[in-house]
Amino acid sequence: MKNLTILLLFTLLGGCGHRYVLRDANTYQAEINQYDNWAVQQAKYLRGFIEEHCTCESDAEGPQFNEVKCEEAADYVLTVEYRHEWHKQMSLYNGGLVEVEPAGLPPAIPSPMCPLPAAPTESDIDSATEED
Repeated sequence: MKNLTILLLFTLLGGCGHRYVLRDANTYQAEINQYDNWAVQQAKYLRGFIEEHCTCESDAEGPQFNEVKCEEAADYVLTVEYRHEWHKQMSLYNGGLVEVEPAGLPPAIPSPMCPLPAAPTESDIDSATEED
């Protein structure tokens, strides 16, 4: 009976998946770079679409986008522009490809405003990180 219990225990534990998945570091780095590039390029094209096709209307709070979809698109653009680098570095850190963990929380994202502000500079992103 004891042998049967041990055999059953090893069978159950042996069926569990491995805890770690080994991946080629160069492949993982290339994937992270590609995903980051896709997001950045999509935000760039979406910014151009917003600037050409979305209009503002004034209300008590100031100028707002005339359509909810424009505001949602603006939120996406600002999220990518302010946070893509932090998320890329965190992915590389979590994957063991860089040794320095990105600072605390990702940068704060400004509220979408109409018209959409210019793309953030490095100092804009740094100051958004410091506010957190």
